[in-house]
Amino acid sequence: MKVFAYIAFSLALITSCTEQYNIAGISSVRSLDGRMLYLRVNQGNDGVRVVNIDSCEVVHGRFSFYNNLDTIMMAQLFMGNESFMPLVLESGDINVRVDHVGQRVSGGPLNDRLYKFVEKKNRLENKMWELDQKCLRMMHEGHSPDAIRRIISPKAKKIAKQVEALETKFIKDNYDNPLGPGCFMLLFGQYPLPVMTDQIRNIIKTASPAFLQNPFVNSYLRRARLNSYRRFEYELEDGDDFY
Repeated sequence: MKVFAYIAFSLALITSCTEQYNIAGISSVRSLDGRMLYLRVNQGNDGVRVVNIDSCEVVHGRFSFYNNLDTIMMAQLFMGNESFMPLVLESGDINVRVDHVGQRVSGGPLNDRLYKFVEKKNRLENKMWELDQKCLRMMHEGHSPDAIRRIISPKAKKIAKQVEALETKFIKDNYDNPLGPGCFMLLFGQYPLPVMTDQIRNIIKTASPAFLQNPFVNSYLRRARLNSYRRFEYELEDGDDFY
């Protein structure tokens, strides 16, 4: 009996030591009330397959997810088939706030780091939006296309370079945790076909083995190189200079 009691106690102790995540969400967006939210992660050998790991209903502006955590990973909150915010599943309490201004996740070092990056990127994207509005105003005021281009184009290029530099640095700084591959997936997984860009070449130039062996990153790079090779063959057959 003592042996069985000891085994039962040991199992209970192991279970109690299992890491868990606890997501508590608050929304001031009334249209979310009554809607189902889904917590989804990428799985599979190529990291492309998206699977549900939890779901809940928004009730009176509140929602929650709670489960055991085997490993820290990137996830996304979906409403139907539409992803509306990323987060990191890490041990402990995670707080999510959704309002008309945007979304915010706090709790845990990786989530805090992720949303500092998101805030910086949002500020740059807001600057780009303001440039678009200025372009429209200048058109309505009767400025010529050349005059608009001379004023808007240099500023737009500067902001675009700042966005790319911010994204690249964030991924490089997080090669060896879920943020690096996760951000890579969010940025480049939206392309219709995997392609090699100068930004991607810059990212992988100094990448760690752990980053390059991530299922999504590995699959993306393999398919992007194959697409580049096919394009090269096509342009040779077409008589064009690939370079």
